[in-house]
Amino acid sequence: MRKPFLMLIALITILGCSSLALADPWIEVGDAGSLPGTAQIPTGTNPLTSIAGTIGSTTDADMFQIFIPVGATFSATTVGTAGTLLDTQLHLFNSSGFGVYFNDDDPGGGTTRSTLPAGHAFSPPAPGIYYIVITAFDVDPTSPGGQIFLDQPFTAIHGPDGPGGGAAITGYLGSGDTGTYTIILTGAQFVNGAAVPEPATLLLLGTGLAGVAAKIRNRRKARG
Repeated sequence: MRKPFLMLIALITILGCSSLALADPWIEVGDAGSLPGTAQIPTGTNPLTSIAGTIGSTTDADMFQIFIPVGATFSATTVGTAGTLLDTQLHLFNSSGFGVYFNDDDPGGGTTRSTLPAGHAFSPPAPGIYYIVITAFDVDPTSPGGQIFLDQPFTAIHGPDGPGGGAAITGYLGSGDTGTYTIILTGAQFVNGAAVPEPATLLLLGTGLAGVAAKIRNRRKARG
């Protein structure tokens, strides 16, 4: 009975390790919507590593629904990625459409691409469904109260500090360039796979079973 049990432990551990290699990018299908009710919902195998698409008009905004399991580990950037849209803006909204944080020009300087960093004071506060939005500069999300995020200073990471920051997104103002983009993501998942156990959970289960097996062996040796 000992051998099948140890084989089961090994199988669980292998499955956990192999799942680390499973990940999918997402390529925009058609034209993603710009508001929570019309946002595109990527599907695939977790984690969600990138989103690529096109800003097709001067007022376009692409919104995608994602799942964030641990807020502090989430990040998004267009810096150093493929795409012809050189001056991007990245925005994150919660499941109710309220602004979380925003960046126009990467805080590192030297580029007009954008970064939402991990471990920031404005990082998502809780696990759940969120909306990542990409626009060109100067296309800014608004609520009935006005602009949700202030865009100056351009290299700052902003919370919902605009006059409309206390309400949910309802539209956009301004116009900008067009072009293709790629957003590199960390700490993001596909909503369709959000309930699937993460590799770390599987590895923890395997480790726990291994501990149980060790205790059983030690007890048998003590009795022998």
